[in-house]
Amino acid sequence: MEIGALHGAGYTLSATEEKRKHAYLGSLDVFWMMYKKSLEDPDAFWKEAVVPFFWKKPVPEKNIDVRKGDVFIEWLKGVSTNICYNALDKHVEDGFEEQIAYFWEEYDLQDIDKIIYKELLRSLLFRKCS
Repeated sequence: MEIGALHGAGYTLSATEEKRKHAYLGSLDVFWMMYKKSLEDPDAFWKEAVVPFFWKKPVPEKNIDVRKGDVFIEWLKGVSTNICYNALDKHVEDGFEEQIAYFWEEYDLQDIDKIIYKELLRSLLFRKCS
């Protein structure tokens, strides 16, 4: 069942206080505050949004120029990055190497496992070198 279906059925999904404390968006209030900023000051919003990521080319100062007629947004046109690096290597470099990268379940719900960022990176590097 989708989260949206749960919401429509009157269910509320809540993270623990500990999880919210470490989440990028710790509350719905933070989400709405960011949403409001994205509408009121998109340049500042996107300037902040790109900071945590690695970019091969510099990020442009402007995303939208309304003086050029109809607004057509091309998000970070001409900029390139490495998604794999941002999803894995950067987490290790930023000190999250012992945190869980992901959980997975086999067919048996009792067979649940996890892998931390350091192990995942090591595994991928080993496969790349093999």
